[in-house]
Amino acid sequence: MVSSPEQKDRQTSAGDSTTSLKLNVAGLLCYVGTWVTGIVFLIIEKKNVLVRFHAMQSLVTFGILHIVVNIANAVRLTWLDGGWGVYPFLIGSTIVYGALLAIGIILWIILMHRTYHGQLVNVPLSGDLALKLLIRLDGISEEDFQREAGHLKTEAEVEQPSTPLAEGNKQPSDTGDRYFKSTRTSRIASSGVAIAWSAVLLIFFNLFNQYIAFYQSQTINGVTQWNIYVLLTQDFRLVLPILNATLILSIIGHTIAIIFDKYLLREIISIVLNSLGVATVLTFLRVFPFDFSVIPDTAIAAISPTVVIVALVATAVALGIVALVKLIMVIINVSRALPTVK
Repeated sequence: MVSSPEQKDRQTSAGDSTTSLKLNVAGLLCYVGTWVTGIVFLIIEKKNVLVRFHAMQSLVTFGILHIVVNIANAVRLTWLDGGWGVYPFLIGSTIVYGALLAIGIILWIILMHRTYHGQLVNVPLSGDLALKLLIRLDGISEEDFQREAGHLKTEAEVEQPSTPLAEGNKQPSDTGDRYFKSTRTSRIASSGVAIAWSAVLLIFFNLFNQYIAFYQSQTINGVTQWNIYVLLTQDFRLVLPILNATLILSIIGHTIAIIFDKYLLREIISIVLNSLGVATVLTFLRVFPFDFSVIPDTAIAAISPTVVIVALVATAVALGIVALVKLIMVIINVSRALPTVK
């Protein structure tokens, strides 16, 4: 392969840099602004092949994600403009949009964290594409790049001699799986209760939701009768699709967790179910399919909406916090297991 003078200059050792920044700092900055800073460093960094790889990987990874996320958001907004008649499709497209956005954020955090700590992460698919583009753009060989990556790995090992190699290769689920072995019975019991509870709620909300009501006793001529004031309105049908989806997925998710019983699998299932729980509660808040005006006691009728709203908000916040904490822990574990360039 014939290289131009500029391309030969770019093949300089990874120790040289146009920006004079340390490799981990320059690599971190390539990801800070996602594909934007990727383009910037591809332009300003002329020598350091590893920094240019970070820049190209940032451009390819987050450039593609940016396009896909925007397409998903456009579809979501299209369903939103369609009104509540297509509400199930709105929920589905919102979940897809949220999942893609979450993937982008997770990758962004992992790449910045690992790069700053001197590791050259190869994102599956997009990392390989970035390397091929860089090889074609700079006229370098893959062997040259791998050699520079090997130098980086050697330097990192010298700087951190106290870290056992076995610990560096530890899979994220190792510690969790060892812990899980001692608590399998309680986990199965917990998932079993969740499955049973979800099944009960699924039947109740679909067949007996008219019993969500205000009950008032009335005694006439010594005979006590109960007056039932149904609180749910016809708008409840707008909430039912996502409520059913959440409960059905809860049953499926906990069943899978019992069968396979892996740490990361359980955490991911928990994050998804808690996120769906948040979406369901927010749907209740948006639609608010309750009519408390039917309650004959004016004081109770006046305070009930506030009580229900506070309870729903508190539930959404609690579920969101649990999901966020678990997501952070999963990010940390996945970051440890993500393959580096060999």
